[in-house]
Amino acid sequence: MVRTCIIVADGARARFMTLEIPIEPSIDGGARLVEHDDLVNPEAEAPERGLFSDRMGRGHASGSGAAHAVDDHREQHQQEVERRFVRRLLERAERFVGEQGARRLVLVSEARLLGALRTQLVDHRLRGVEVLELAENLTRRALGEIQAKLAARGALPAARAPDLGVFRPRGQAPATR
Repeated sequence: MVRTCIIVADGARARFMTLEIPIEPSIDGGARLVEHDDLVNPEAEAPERGLFSDRMGRGHASGSGAAHAVDDHREQHQQEVERRFVRRLLERAERFVGEQGARRLVLVSEARLLGALRTQLVDHRLRGVEVLELAENLTRRALGEIQAKLAARGALPAARAPDLGVFRPRGQAPATR
């Protein structure tokens, strides 16, 4: 099977995973997701009141002064924060895919971030890697839930329980009968 990397991201966090296939799936169960790393965007999680002033215009000090509406460029700031995070995310993704020797990348993200990733991905150096994009926010889900959702969408094989009645410690060769 082709080595697969999975990146699940939202605007504040990205999780880097691989799909690990056991040596003996009948005994160890099916393929499982293993999380290797994450990337956090602290600016995206900061509340707006921590980034922007509530004061409007020059006349904020006096009650009778002229209060002019001033654009504080919140939207441009938030877009720049997102652009920087996308750049860092793609650089880390390139390194991660290279380290894992993956030929396939499943990129799962909320729709807005996925659009930004898609525009930057065209110019990026993930050549020769098949990229599958899914618009869904799964960042705060458990690995089992993520795998179940991706399996339902046909992106990954479904997890399955090991066959019952067989016990063999990991690393021990199977018994011959």
